[in-house]
Amino acid sequence: MKKLAMIMSLLAPISHHAVAETIYNGDVIQGRKVITQLDVSDLKKNTVTELFFRAGDEMNTGQYYYVPVTVMKGKNDGKNVMFVAGVHANEMNPYLTANLIKQQLNTDTMSGTVTIVHQYNIPGLVANVREYVPSGPVKVNSNLNREVALSSTKSSSQRYSYSLWNHLLKDNADYALDLHTANPTTFPLAAYSDLSIPAVKELTRLFPLDVTINSSSRTSVAGAYNHIGVPAFTLEIGSREVYEPQWINQALDGAMNLLKFAKVVDGEAKRYPDIVDTNVWLDVTAERGGFVVPKVDVLDQVKKGDLMFVQYDAFGEIAKEYHSPADGLVIQVVQTPMAEAGSQLGSVVYFDPAKALSDNVGSGSVVVKDLAAKK
Repeated sequence: MKKLAMIMSLLAPISHHAVAETIYNGDVIQGRKVITQLDVSDLKKNTVTELFFRAGDEMNTGQYYYVPVTVMKGKNDGKNVMFVAGVHANEMNPYLTANLIKQQLNTDTMSGTVTIVHQYNIPGLVANVREYVPSGPVKVNSNLNREVALSSTKSSSQRYSYSLWNHLLKDNADYALDLHTANPTTFPLAAYSDLSIPAVKELTRLFPLDVTINSSSRTSVAGAYNHIGVPAFTLEIGSREVYEPQWINQALDGAMNLLKFAKVVDGEAKRYPDIVDTNVWLDVTAERGGFVVPKVDVLDQVKKGDLMFVQYDAFGEIAKEYHSPADGLVIQVVQTPMAEAGSQLGSVVYFDPAKALSDNVGSGSVVVKDLAAKK
């Protein structure tokens, strides 16, 4: 009982300031009202409210981007839980998972509020790419998961991110989950999470994860929430641009387990203690161009020197063999058999206690290379 009480106290979010009100601008799109600011406390209990959030400023046509949002408010007071899908727009499994979460819920039996941001990155989704794509003539795409909670509003992507964080996400969550997939490799059900924050680490134990990757950035969705005292992490649901029901169903199980833990829905929350935590990430990178055949699968345990990939040249001759750089777990494997020199083929992760003791305290960022390029 003492251990359970300690875990509960670790997971209790720090209070933060609520936004003033939900602001409607008077527009209606496809029967849904348009808002420029959300305060879930304004909405009536026992209701499902579908809205469009007007994000950023006008694009080059003089029109706006509209983000679809569902707010499900229970009959009783309780915690606020936020689910965000599509920060990286061509990652499909998160959209499908978010939709299933909504389908599972009934406000008649809920306490508190569940907010679902169905499609965060509308410009990227329209273009079917990962990043934010400006509408103007200068096409410099931006990773929106490195622009959350910035004070700068210089670029169109920063204006877009600023509005979403400050007027939609920031003050409407006691717990938050940012839904993603890998890019552009096969991937398991995993979490990018700041292991230096006990509450975040314990939050991951509510999900049937294969592995956690220690990572932190204050300008990611999860990192921005953590910085204001809201436990959050990035859930990786398999691979991009594909439908993977096995990972979606497991992600759904974890999401519903989180809602049980938060007392939003009835039921006893389950804890998954046997998750592999890692804090070192090593890439295997192509040194030549040609066709690549993997000799390992995701989640294989490998020893240093084990064969991971064989690369063939244009004549079908073996051009290069690639071996594991360390003992560890295969976290990702290239999806396409074609590779050029410098491209990523796969990665191995493991836990280094020495790094956890020295580098991990406070920052949560202890990787061989910067993980910002990944999430």
